[in-house]
Amino acid sequence: MVLGLDGATWDILGPLMDEGILPNLAAMRAEGPAGILGSVFPPLSPVAWTGVMTGRNSGKHGVYEFLDYGHDPMQVRVNSSRSIRTELIWETAARHGKKTVAGGVPMSYPPRPAKDFPGFYLGDFLSPENAPDFSSDPALFDELQEAVGPYRAWSTSVHEGGNEAAVLDDLTAFLDQHLKTVEFLARRCEWDLFLFDLMATDRFGHELWHVWDTAHRAARGREAELKALRPKLLAFWQTLDRGIGKVREALPPDASLLLMSDHGFGPIEWYVNFNVWLLENGFIALEDSLYVRQKRWFYRRGVTPAGIFALMSKLGMANFRVSRFRGKQSNALDRLGESAFLSRRHIDWSRTRAFAQGNFGQIFLNLEGRQPKGCVAKSDAPALRREIVAALKEIPHPETGEPLVERVYESEELYDGPHAHLAPDLTVVLRDWKYRTIGLHDFTTNKVISPAFGPTGDHRMEGIFIGHGPAFRPGAAPAGADLLDIAPTVLRLLGVPVPADMDGRVLEEVLDPSHAPAPIIDEDDEAAAPAEPVPAAAYGDDDEARIRERLTNLGYL
Repeated sequence: MVLGLDGATWDILGPLMDEGILPNLAAMRAEGPAGILGSVFPPLSPVAWTGVMTGRNSGKHGVYEFLDYGHDPMQVRVNSSRSIRTELIWETAARHGKKTVAGGVPMSYPPRPAKDFPGFYLGDFLSPENAPDFSSDPALFDELQEAVGPYRAWSTSVHEGGNEAAVLDDLTAFLDQHLKTVEFLARRCEWDLFLFDLMATDRFGHELWHVWDTAHRAARGREAELKALRPKLLAFWQTLDRGIGKVREALPPDASLLLMSDHGFGPIEWYVNFNVWLLENGFIALEDSLYVRQKRWFYRRGVTPAGIFALMSKLGMANFRVSRFRGKQSNALDRLGESAFLSRRHIDWSRTRAFAQGNFGQIFLNLEGRQPKGCVAKSDAPALRREIVAALKEIPHPETGEPLVERVYESEELYDGPHAHLAPDLTVVLRDWKYRTIGLHDFTTNKVISPAFGPTGDHRMEGIFIGHGPAFRPGAAPAGADLLDIAPTVLRLLGVPVPADMDGRVLEEVLDPSHAPAPIIDEDDEAAAPAEPVPAAAYGDDDEARIRERLTNLGYL
């Protein structure tokens, strides 16, 4: 069983274990291998969980973000399991007669295969509401709901407007239901592999980091009020601990239980908008028309999604996160904001040399023959990359004056494989992760660096790893492990050959050779290919729009 404590971090769990507040987790940490599990870059759920499900980097599986543009900045679709261009771990296991229970795993919807799932499937937060294929066995799903109540695949509770206590209550109930779901399915189903992700721990980090750490700038002036919520914070994590204790009791004695997080967590206090920076530095050009000049006039005066959102928060309308400024507008304030916003619709792509799109500083060159209106010749691309990198390294940290940018990766440094051509040309890593890059909204603010709004916590590279069961070596620690190592290690524990094209490795250092199955000769790459072509589209237009709105309300777009 692989149980994802989505976004869990030792920064929270470690001290609580030491204080005796989480006895079940503390016992697992003491008895089995435990340590840091590195995420992938960027540490975003679609990339991270696709790495867990495939053991491969984005250049091999083809997923780089929640959204896929295919190098067309004006066309977008939400990624899904059908976007993954290689085999999933349970598909590999199924070829060797193994059954899987998979629930809540990001990027797993729609179920693969579409028919005759090898075990039991339960959808994730990227599933459409009331999707007929949300579960692979409707009768069993009904039975589950009789045991745990109406099933919730996601929570979009937000903290704005002093709503923290209600968010805590909602997330604690959400977490409790998912833990009961895991326990129910573990006892009820026949399975060899069980993979489930607990979304609530991730939502806790995004929405409530300023409550956990009242030194956060979002907590200023409210410290006493927020500290009074400490008992509720502890109750959330104690719910996790008790639930994991019950899950352990539901497992057969020879089972291996692996707790892991797809990334860690930490505070965010500032946004860095690279599209604003690219516009200010002449890499993005706007259309030269009265209409666009009017929009830029408003933009320079702060009529941006960030400014409107701040106003809406003050008016008690925090649930209208930035998604409400896209598509159908529901009130006069929304329509006013939409009429004034500057966006990529107003970019002159024939004169734009580079643009950003993504949550972690991804920058693309506007190349001839690649983008629909590319204007940068391939021969000029290396020099343009160098120009952008040099200019990025001159951005000062507002508080220290040191360079804000720590490193800029070129695509070849992060990705390899048949789909590496879809990667961003440059990926910017900031020195201080309290500063978070934002790029899916083109001009969210008119400042390169602006106060963060919405979520107060965000992802970090250091996740958790805890192993429990006879196959694990007591007291060991993973050495330089990352998410891509999960799939080959799980296949090894199942006694299944590890496909040769996986980028991860078997974590031999945490396995007890007297109990873990012996390694089996790797398969060749051809044997690991998907059994049937995977179509690209997974959602209809209405579902696509709703899921994009959900992702924005969750703080991802």
